Amino acid sequence: MNREVHWIMTASPTAKQSLSSFTDSAGLTWRHWLYFALITLILLADGMEVTLISHTFPSLVKEWGVSVGGGITLVVTAGFITMGAGAMIAGRFADLAGRKTVLTSAAGLFSIATTLGATSQDFTGFAVWRLIACLGIGAVMPTGVTLLADLVPAKRRGAMVAAAYAGVGLGTTVGAALAGTLIPTGGWRSLLVTGGLAPVAIIIVLALVVPEPPAFYAVRGATERARQGLARLVPKADLANVDLTPPAKEENKDSIRVILTKRFARTTVLLWVFGFFSLGTQLLIAQYLPTLLQQPFPGLNTVQSSTIVGAYGFSSVLGGLLLGVILMKVSRYMTISIVLAMSVVMTLVIAFIPSPGFSSLLPLFTIAGFILPTGFGPTRNILAAAAYPTAVRGTGVGMTELGARLGSAAGGAAGGTLIGAGLGLSAIFLAILVPLAILLGALAGLRAEAKRTGSRAGTPEEEAGPVLAPPIVAR
Repeated sequence: MNREVHWIMTASPTAKQSLSSFTDSAGLTWRHWLYFALITLILLADGMEVTLISHTFPSLVKEWGVSVGGGITLVVTAGFITMGAGAMIAGRFADLAGRKTVLTSAAGLFSIATTLGATSQDFTGFAVWRLIACLGIGAVMPTGVTLLADLVPAKRRGAMVAAAYAGVGLGTTVGAALAGTLIPTGGWRSLLVTGGLAPVAIIIVLALVVPEPPAFYAVRGATERARQGLARLVPKADLANVDLTPPAKEENKDSIRVILTKRFARTTVLLWVFGFFSLGTQLLIAQYLPTLLQQPFPGLNTVQSSTIVGAYGFSSVLGGLLLGVILMKVSRYMTISIVLAMSVVMTLVIAFIPSPGFSSLLPLFTIAGFILPTGFGPTRNILAAAAYPTAVRGTGVGMTELGARLGSAAGGAAGGTLIGAGLGLSAIFLAILVPLAILLGALAGLRAEAKRTGSRAGTPEEEAGPVLAPPIVAR
């Protein structure tokens, strides 16, 4: 027998396949889609909780005499700082204790605290419960993204994260619909009770159904648990030749140190800047849009402003889903840069619209919702989830989210200050051009770093690794 043929016949059955290449070659199963759906629902609840509070502000101003530039701005700013702390803590614990454990605990925390916020008898009590809720809200995003990124095939990671983030936009729509329905009839307290209790069933199902990712166990040397988790994801596959060897020792160092090493330091800083200005701008709009729309000019009522915010949020869902589809084929850097350039155009259109009223603002913000939240929302998580290996992904995404939440605090403070100083809808949107320019610059820096470190410039295959052979499926 020819020696080369003999080597192939004898060596192939024992060739080891990496965990990443195995999951990529196996593709998406119905289990992946189930986990994706549950994580998306948790992100929906997270998005709803973030924006629910903004719909209570006009009522709090009337009931307790709280000023927008004073107490409201303080709660918004402190809330975002607390979210950042929650993101940082959760990211670190997700790498130590498990993604699912931290995710369900964080979701339970914001659910309980939001519900109990309805019992507040004064603004101080309201603020305390809000800050407790913000700790959980901030923790959900990085752990949810990390859990999903570790569960799905690497080649589909960016697309799935983008699609799941659409749940945040849908949460904005649900929150706006609840506010428009409940506040006129039951007041702001009924809104907090309903919004707080709604996620409970989702949290319970996710805790029972979604597993910890096999990669999480593999990088810690828990080979048998990793193999069991992989069998749960792809139950009919032959796992005998899957290499579950733990990573090199340097990847098992303290995860914060790893993301600040020469290999990752520039990327970490650029992601922090990107997160700071992306979510800061996104939540400035989300938190203050109802207030801006209900100012004497344009002078909309609660139902009208809630309708516009709801349309804005629903459009963001479609934008996020489309982004996920595009990312399956196109470089994430190219895709995100185009979305940000479109955001610049959309911001200028809103700033210079003549005589804004409900009939003109509704279609305009419906279009804007398709573009702006897509550029500001999922992009930081898409970039961060792809930038770090599994062993430190939770910490890397968490640190990016810390920057994002601190940016939200800065945006919240700036928004309240500017509105308190008399700036209206047009002036606020003109100011948004500044963070958009910074985001485009940070994105260019991240792309340059990807080229410097030898990655494939953000292509969908960048993290997949070589596909050695398809998994052997039992017949």
